[in-house]
Amino acid sequence: MSLPWGVKDFIEPEASEEFTKYIESIANGSITLPSGHVAEILKADVKEKKGKYLLIMRYQLSTLA
Repeated sequence: MSLPWGVKDFIEPEASEEFTKYIESIANGSITLPSGHVAEILKADVKEKKGKYLLIMRYQLSTLA
């Protein structure tokens, strides 16, 4: 396992509900990337502040699946 990584990115307000549903479905789980690595999702959320939406995700990559 590598050290935890994180990503923050603004998303369009129109897509915020769809992103929120997707994030809830993968939170505390894992996804296999096309490279074969497995990303364990440690924390994920969509935050709204003053009409702007921010996707926040913390993950940890494992060795190849």
